[in-house]
Amino acid sequence: MHPRARSRVLVSLLLALGALAGCAPSAVGPMVMRLGPGNAAERMLQAGIRTGPRLSAPISGSREGIGEGSMFSGDTATFALQQWGLAFDAAMTWPLTERLHLHTGIQGEMFLPLPVPGYGVYAGASYYLGSPTLGIAPSVALRGASDFGIGSSVGGPGSMAGAEATCALSFSPEPGVSVGVVPFLALHTLSSHGVNDRSVYYGGVVAARLSWGWFDSVELSGGFGRAKVGKSASWNVPIVGVRGGR
Repeated sequence: MHPRARSRVLVSLLLALGALAGCAPSAVGPMVMRLGPGNAAERMLQAGIRTGPRLSAPISGSREGIGEGSMFSGDTATFALQQWGLAFDAAMTWPLTERLHLHTGIQGEMFLPLPVPGYGVYAGASYYLGSPTLGIAPSVALRGASDFGIGSSVGGPGSMAGAEATCALSFSPEPGVSVGVVPFLALHTLSSHGVNDRSVYYGGVVAARLSWGWFDSVELSGGFGRAKVGKSASWNVPIVGVRGGR
């Protein structure tokens, strides 16, 4: 077979496998983490991997007649991929003034080598108050994500739209190094299997950002959240993230 034809077949096969083994979108958060005042003159692009809950899981995993492996497990299976996922995350920071920055980002579920089919986008703004050494940065952001109704997706099908508020407290002991605590609260509307519901996702992370080699910024974050869907379903969410930026 011609190499170009083989490539087309391989891409088609990967897309087909992605559709069959894809995942509902994860609510990765905090969406905006502003650790320090940032650079007022330059944009910054970050990319990496972060974790979060599949908010559609309680709806999708509580239907009658589904298999045991697809059921919603709550706190008895914190790391079950039906309700917790890893996502590729890419974000761009756009400084408008020294204090006011805009933030945009895209996310895709971590299905190698392609993030299919759960995709999400978000956009928000942050405002820094304080000195170059110590300050707080409240922010708000909007998010939308979907797996486009693919019934075989893990934890789905699911779509969500919502908003998140954060307020990062950061400390910069030296230039190029920042550490901080970032609490967050997110509200979403969800749709899965024709059912609509609301969710609350809240928690906090401890984050650090430093310069390292080729990267102007390496960001590490870890913490916990709590997701609640409807009136009864709730579960703990481990949060881990790593991103590099320039």
